[in-house]
Amino acid sequence: MNADIKSMKNKLDETADAARDTVSNAADATKTAAQNVASQVSSHAAAASTVRDAAVEQMDHARDALGDSGDRLAETLRRAADEPAEGSMQARVLSAVAGGVSSAADTLRSRSVSEIAADVRDLARRNPAAFAAGAAVAGFVLARFLRATVRAREDGVRS
Repeated sequence: MNADIKSMKNKLDETADAARDTVSNAADATKTAAQNVASQVSSHAAAASTVRDAAVEQMDHARDALGDSGDRLAETLRRAADEPAEGSMQARVLSAVAGGVSSAADTLRSRSVSEIAADVRDLARRNPAAFAAGAAVAGFVLARFLRATVRAREDGVRS
């Protein structure tokens, strides 16, 4: 009977050792998999951060270009306001529009892209109809601008 107990004990010890090895191997495999996942997540996060940084840089350039275009438009409007008789309705309207465009250009340059986006979101929440109308007008103006740009390029190629 003593031999049977020793035999059982040996089998239990072997089974426990095998279980420990299995658990240890599983823990090592899990640790390795977790490290691989963490490495991949870190790699993807770095790539996403790089893409985000590049997008923000491009938006900053576009914001600056839009601000410069606004300044040129404001100057054109000011010159146009000087042409009619001083104090006339046309001169006052053009002068007021030029001031508004100039102010908008200055605001664009002084604020970050994220601040501008937050302001646009707030405007859309407070006045959805005004926002939709403004977006439609902006889309129309952009389409006209792009069409004119394409025509100018085509005319330049033909010349």
